[in-house]
Amino acid sequence: MGSKQTVNRFHIIALILILIVGLSWIVHLLITSIQGQKSAQDYKGWLAGITADGTGSLLVAYHPEPVESKTILKLPNVTPDNFGVISSDGTKAAYTQWNEQQTVRYLVVQSLTSSKQNVFFDNLPAMNEIKTISWFPDHRRILFVKSDQTTHVDQEIGVLDTGSGKVKTLVKGGNWLVKRAEEENGEERMTFYKTQDELDKIVKTYGGKPVPLDDAGGYLMVEFAAPVLSPDGNRIVYSATLNRNYAKGENVPLWLASSLWVYDLTSGQNKMIYSPSDRSAIGKAIWTSDGSHVAFISYTGANGEGGAIEYMDLANANVKTIFPPTTEHHNNVNLIALDRNEISFISAPKSGSFKEAKRWILNPETGEKRLMPVQLKGQNALLRNFSNVQ
Repeated sequence: MGSKQTVNRFHIIALILILIVGLSWIVHLLITSIQGQKSAQDYKGWLAGITADGTGSLLVAYHPEPVESKTILKLPNVTPDNFGVISSDGTKAAYTQWNEQQTVRYLVVQSLTSSKQNVFFDNLPAMNEIKTISWFPDHRRILFVKSDQTTHVDQEIGVLDTGSGKVKTLVKGGNWLVKRAEEENGEERMTFYKTQDELDKIVKTYGGKPVPLDDAGGYLMVEFAAPVLSPDGNRIVYSATLNRNYAKGENVPLWLASSLWVYDLTSGQNKMIYSPSDRSAIGKAIWTSDGSHVAFISYTGANGEGGAIEYMDLANANVKTIFPPTTEHHNNVNLIALDRNEISFISAPKSGSFKEAKRWILNPETGEKRLMPVQLKGQNALLRNFSNVQ
């Protein structure tokens, strides 16, 4: 009898121990899961990009307020002219890299929780590159621009599914032969491949006004500024500029038309939302943090100088200048969205160079600006290739 009670007591104790161990493991999994969910928000609201580190580069994450920076990856074989981003859950990084011949820029996706790495677009022809990349909020897809410069610039905006490797082209640019000098019977003559009506149609497509055929250059090509995802990940804003390969006269800009577009990822609709009436060119555009406004740079100088920061209310399509170029802020570039709808940008004085450039923060509603001093590894930094983590 006593022996049976001892055995039963042993079984009960063993069962209790098993239950304790099991419950402990469940609690551990729950804690790990909760920590994982918390880490999914670790980099939302941060900035990320490539910065120089000796002969190589670092992929760095930076948080403006409170100021904090983290080295995500050391990239000794990547030059600092490349693009780098991290997913908002902190599990993946992506960066571009040139091949050994410096003729193709491809994409690398690196797991930050393991050694797994995938390479995409490394089989592109020479003179092709992937640029201006960003993660979607799903941590799976990457938005990018592919640029083919085999002959003349030919660009497209696409989405890569890093899980399946499938690529979807959203917007195609294109280039057109307008005219060129050809030899006939020992004499050189200009041959036209586009009529005035055909040229007018192309220019109008990108928001421009009619241009005489003689002034159109030999080739036309569309170039995109970095496409940027809306905070909800459902729309893309980008600028498209129609350039010619040469222009007559001094200080004459190459562009013939420039416009601002929004691509709706849900419906697939691509819509021009603004084109300047003064023949200026539009640079990078960004969403403000509330997703209801778009800020962008508008250039009047033939070499991209004199950039005004414009602000568009998407509810009524009104556009206003919130930061005009001045002698002190002559070259304004590289917009980045911050919290509270604020905007960060780089500016350099007219009389100086980018050695004198500084990064500023602008409140678009009040017009107030303040310096944004940035230091990475104890060195001043402008965050020139950085973008928002979403």
